[in-house]
This record gives sequence, structure tokens and C-alpha cells, in this order.
Amino acid sequence: MLQMMRAGGAHRSDSISAILRPRSIAIAGASADPGKLGALPLAFLRKHAYPGQIYPINPNAREIEGLPCFPSLAAIGKDIDLLVIAVGAARIPELLRECEPGQIKSAIVLSSGYAELGTEGAASQQELRAQALSKGIRFIGPNSVGLVNLWDKVLPSISQVYDQPDLQPGPIALITQSGAVGTAITALAHAERLTIGYFVSTGNEGDLEFADFCAYFADDPSVTTIAGYLEGVRDGAKFLRAVKRAAKAAKPVILLKAGTTDVGERAVRSHTGALAGAEEIYRAVFQEGGIVRAESPEQLVDYLKAFTALARAPQNGNRQPRVAILSHSGGAGVLVADTCNGEGVEVPPPSEKLAKQLGERLPAYASLQNPIDMTANVIFDPALIASTVDDAMTSGEYDASILCVNLMWRQGAALAEQLLNAVAVSKRALAVAWIAGKREPIERLNANGVPVFPDPVRCAKAVSRLLLWNNGRNSVDCGGGATARIAQSLPRASLATHRGQEELFERYAIPRAPSVLVQSLAAARRAARELEFPIAAKIVANDVAHKSDIGGVFLDIKSQAELDRSYAGLDRVAVEKKQGILIQKMVRGDCELFAGAKRDQVFGPVIVFGLGGIYVEIIRDSVLRLAPFSEAQAKRLMEGARFYPIIAGARGKRPINLGAVARILSQLSILAVEQPEVKTVDLNPIMATSERALVVDAKIGLR
Repeated sequence: MLQMMRAGGAHRSDSISAILRPRSIAIAGASADPGKLGALPLAFLRKHAYPGQIYPINPNAREIEGLPCFPSLAAIGKDIDLLVIAVGAARIPELLRECEPGQIKSAIVLSSGYAELGTEGAASQQELRAQALSKGIRFIGPNSVGLVNLWDKVLPSISQVYDQPDLQPGPIALITQSGAVGTAITALAHAERLTIGYFVSTGNEGDLEFADFCAYFADDPSVTTIAGYLEGVRDGAKFLRAVKRAAKAAKPVILLKAGTTDVGERAVRSHTGALAGAEEIYRAVFQEGGIVRAESPEQLVDYLKAFTALARAPQNGNRQPRVAILSHSGGAGVLVADTCNGEGVEVPPPSEKLAKQLGERLPAYASLQNPIDMTANVIFDPALIASTVDDAMTSGEYDASILCVNLMWRQGAALAEQLLNAVAVSKRALAVAWIAGKREPIERLNANGVPVFPDPVRCAKAVSRLLLWNNGRNSVDCGGGATARIAQSLPRASLATHRGQEELFERYAIPRAPSVLVQSLAAARRAARELEFPIAAKIVANDVAHKSDIGGVFLDIKSQAELDRSYAGLDRVAVEKKQGILIQKMVRGDCELFAGAKRDQVFGPVIVFGLGGIYVEIIRDSVLRLAPFSEAQAKRLMEGARFYPIIAGARGKRPINLGAVARILSQLSILAVEQPEVKTVDLNPIMATSERALVVDAKIGLR
């Protein structure tokens, strides 16, 4: 019974604790030969004085680095928290067969030769997963470079970064799907005196993945910032839960995301498919989860500098954050101001009170706007620079201050000292853009909580991202969206018909323009009399992407004679799977909108909203959100669109009925979740006025 309980598999959190804080580590393939895969994990554990038990496993050695060596796992005869696997892929099945169920809590598979090689390797990886889980082992990898927990001196890694003896633990946890990119980021970060306490290389993610560790670090009190390199997500729902968990804990998640180009097959017959490619969906997911996205390793490190050093920056509710920019060079200040404005951060001029205070310190010809140009003379007076910066920081008018410095080689050390004194007293957020400065004062500022950047634009981007995240983190919705209300899904055969689609929209209370599907001219005439002119007439067929392109739509028909001519024209259009002619009440609106649903293979149903009509794919101004969501969340989605002022009543124009549109979006999101046979939905156009919103044309694509 005990053995069966041990074989039942470990809880994920317990397994990650065993991986990150193991009391014992066995290394299969341990070696004293530096050219072997199993040499570095043992060397690093010894070099950094890992305090737990180490069990080298190598049948060809009696001892390694002064430690007794075991010929097999069975020979150890003890339970092991962490097994480091550094043997060839072909030898791993035999290695795992040696261990008793429950003997090994967790593992790191450093070995390559799995899914990265293609179909055959992927099959081997599935076999590895099944065998490991059957023994109760949760694992990282394969194709991992290992992990590091500097807090507890756990370093079973093959990264040369950890050859350095003086690495200090800190509040950053870095999770990477690429070992090479992750270790390069780590090296850049350590060079900037950033302290990464945890480093996890998830490799091919045969078992534990990025989201597992993100959720774990969200609960770890020693971690304040989670960073990562991400190429793909296996379980979209789990990923979003993990990043929202971090947001709820007020921990920023800063990611470098690669591989977002949509090289796969686009749903070319669907507007939604064209608007919701891989990159667009990841952008929506990142926004919904409050993720800060970096575009390069260098920018990721910049953001880490700002986020770890400037945590004191205040939150200011819904107003845009504000930055004070001070410089002794007008050009650098303008670069920072342009970048901040482009990022969505305000650069307002100082109040009359602050301007007077600054004017009493600075030369008469200084510019007291924002950027505040202190003029070149101040480079000989570091105390004056620091006092001016302190005026801006303590005024209460700005959320952060940026000081731009060029060279200042002779007075650099004195300036660093004065700035640190000012920040120590004010406890306010200050960043420095120091072009071509000396190394010593820059390192002193970096080491003491004042981040320094060698480029004004990089500095402005990093500070802006921090302030925007800080203001927006409370708006990340960490709860659920709308809940399912209709349990029964319609069968595929029904959804393939116009009548079945009408029934679907009725079930979800998605309002449509009044219409009648007819099979003859006589029926069309009767429908026109019932609906009253003006009307529209359209072909109904499953595989027609754009009716207007093939002459399949006649609009604004005002008489029976026009109807007869239009019907004859539609009757001549040759299309497959034609279901009839739709006679529809002509509906006009103050604004044409578009809404669509797409079933993404990673994140599930996604809803797209944008301006509609024939230009939907040309203008391509749209916003996305994962389904399902409530009407309130739909309104926030609408507010995030660049075109929102148009539909909200810009320049005296009447606003459309935003509540009616929000109901359509929310109901569509529930439909997309509850109806598994539905692959895509296009509602285009939605005619909206100040009184109502009606769907005029709809197309459903089935899985």
C-alpha cells in the first residue's frame, strides 16, 4: 500500500519545491572530465558549497571530487529529492527502470535527442514522460541546461555563467525555454549588478512547463519580479492563470516572446482568422494578463533594472503617469520626452510653484518647461544638479524623474554621491540616462537602487513601462469571465444550415436584422411585403467568403421591380451548397462594426472586435480578448480600441449604444466556449445606432 501511494505521482507544487530546494541530489552521468555533460553540475554544486547530500552515479568510477560514486540509482538505497540526468537519451529508460516508485521526487533531464529532433524524437519524449510519471517523478526538460537557486546554493546547471564565484541571490526569478538565450540574459543581468535568485531552463517542457514555475514564483516571498524567455505555450488556460496569479501578488511578469509570426495556415475564408493571427492573440493574452513584453535580451535587462530599482514609484489610479525630465543637454531631454509620450506617459510642465522654486536655483536662461534644461553650466556643480532633481522628485507633481547626463567624467563620482543622498531622503523614483559615463559612478548608482542606462531612449522606455504597469496592475482581472448558461450544444449537421445558425443566434440572444430565407421569386415577393421595403437580398451558401465579391448581394431594394431584377441576378450566380436567397429588412446604422470568434489551438476561443463593413481587413484596427467574458469586460475591451472615441461620440457625434454592442460581444464569447463544433464566427457588419445594435450578416465556420 505504501509503495502504491508513493507511485501515485507528486503534487506539482511539492515537486517544484523538491526541484528548487532539494535536500539531496543524485547526478546520473557524473564525471570529473570537464568535457562530459555530467561534470559541470557536480562542479558547480561543490564550488558554491551546496549543503545537501550529493550522490554521483557512474559505474566506471569509485569517487568523483572526493565524493563516493555509486554504480546505479539502486545502489544509493535512499530517497532522492532531485535526480540530474546527464546520460545519453538511449540510456535513460534503463536508468528510470532502476528506481523504485516514489524513490525520486523530481528530475532535470539535461540530455538532448527528443522533440527538438522532430516526430521520432517527440515520440521518445512522450515515452520518457510516461515512464517518469509512472515512477512518481515530475521533471524539467529534456534539453534543459539545468536550474539554479542561489538562495540555497542549488546549482545543478551546465551554464558557464555559474563559473563566477561571487554571484549573489536576489528577487528576480528567470524562467527560459531556451537555455542558450536564458543564460545570455543572465550574464547580461549579472553584468548590470542585477541579482537573479532563481534560474530555470524548462527545455522541451516534456512535463513541467513555464506556467508551473511562474505560478510557483508568484507565491514565493523571496521573488518580486518574474522574467522569462518564451517561444510557445502548451496550455493557454494554465499560462493565463499563472500570470494573473503573479499580477494578483503585485509581481510583474516581464517576457521576451519569440516565434509569434503566423506561419501556419490562416483561416483565409474568415475575417476573424485574418485578424487573429498568432501575434495578435499573444498580444491580447499579454494585455489581459498584465505581462510586460520586451523586444530583445537587452531590453529585458533594461526593464528588470527599472522594475527592481524603482518599486517605490506610486500608483495613481486611472490617470496617465507623469515624468519629470531634467538635463544639462537639451537634445537628450527631447529624446526622452518624445519616447515617454510615444509610450503613453505624460511630460507635463511644472506648476507655477515648482517653476519658481527651480528658477531660484538655476541660471536665468535655463528652460523651466519639461524637459527642464538646467544648461551646461551645471556640470561643474553636482550639488546643484542633485538639488534640482530633488525639487522635482519631492514636488508631488511627478511619478518618477529622469536625469539625462552626458560624460561628466571629472564630476561623475560627486554627482553619483549627491544623487544617492537625495534619493535616500526623498524615497522617490529616479532613473539616469548617462551617455558615455565612467564605469565607477554608474556602478555605484546601479548598486544602490538608482538605475542607469547608457541611452536616453532605453531609459525612457524602461521607466515608462514600469509606470504604466504600476498604474494598470490593479485592473488585471484575476477572476473569471462570464459563466456558461446553456449546456446543450447544437449538432454539426444543424449548424451547417441557415436555419440551424438562426436558432443558434436566438439561443444566445444575439439580435439580427429581420429576414426570411426563400427558394423562389414568389416567396421573395411575399417576404418583401411582410418586411416592407427597403430590403436587401443575399445568397446563402456555406463556402462563400465575401458575397459582395461575386455579386451575391443587392442592397436598398425599394420596389418589387427592383426585387425581381435582383432575384434574377442572384439566381444566375453559380455557387456550391446554395441554401437559398435571404430577404432581409434593410437596416442602417450610425456605425458599422465587426465581431468575430476564433478557436485558437492554444488559448481556445478568442473574440475580435473592430470597425466593420467591407474595409474590416484593410483598416485592421481591432482588439481581442479570450472568451468567455462579461458585459462589463466587453466594455473595457471596447475602450481599449483606438477607434473607441468614434463610437463613444467624438466631435459631437451621437454615441452608439455601447451596452447593446457589449451584450453582443459577451454573448458571442459564451457561444464560442459552449459550442465546440463552431470554429469561427463572423458578425459583419453590426449596424449600431444610439438606440440599438443589429447583426446584418453572419457567417459560421465549423471545425
